[in-house]
Amino acid sequence: MSEKKPYIQVQGITVRFGDRTVLENVSFDVYRGEILVLLGGSGSGKSTLLRTMTGLQEPSEGKVLYEGRDLVTAAPEEQREILRDVGILFQASGLLASMTLAENIALPLETYTDLEPEQIMKIVRMKLGAVGLKDYDEFLPSEISGGMKKRAGLARALALDPDILYFDEPSAGLDPSTSAALDKLIKELNSILGVTMIVVTHELPSVLEIAQRIIMLDKSTHNIIAEGTVEELQNSDNELVSNFFNRVPAEY
Repeated sequence: MSEKKPYIQVQGITVRFGDRTVLENVSFDVYRGEILVLLGGSGSGKSTLLRTMTGLQEPSEGKVLYEGRDLVTAAPEEQREILRDVGILFQASGLLASMTLAENIALPLETYTDLEPEQIMKIVRMKLGAVGLKDYDEFLPSEISGGMKKRAGLARALALDPDILYFDEPSAGLDPSTSAALDKLIKELNSILGVTMIVVTHELPSVLEIAQRIIMLDKSTHNIIAEGTVEELQNSDNELVSNFFNRVPAEY
């Protein structure tokens, strides 16, 4: 059987802000269709890593390859082409407050396609329906709940039918029931659409529910402390890793 080829390759990524090192020589692969969770405590660099993988943060060193094409060294036009198949759900949903949900979701379609307004609205309604927000197209972000904002942000991230979806702390600020519903939606979309998903989180219930594979970052080494499935990390020989997954209280 042929070896599975990586879809995204992170190679030797180092990020420094002045004298402060956040990530140092971080390397790993992402495979097509999987849900990969980037995990770590506060300050471990997981959101910085996501920003680097999506071109929002230029690394001090290293490469981010999308099917062999380096996002870091690509010219702006090529970067846009590489990221054409990428959607991002930001922690605060990223919705524009002055626009209705329909207008928010239509924005990337108006920017990156030549579709007619009627075609765009058809896609907008389809995406809203896919995330459980049918008939909410004329609502403003201020008129819906936090969980619904996350779903609307996800609908916008799905607008261009991306092959890859990035999530930055999708459960942040949500109650347990709403968070569980979002986890279920993430799994359903992955299963139905086959979208590759990279999820940044520190919420253990979400990790246990959605993760197919985990990259765990460590603040002290600025690098990966563990990689594997939930079961593998629960049974890790590394005390910090096993303590996190088995909810052992930290000592102060």
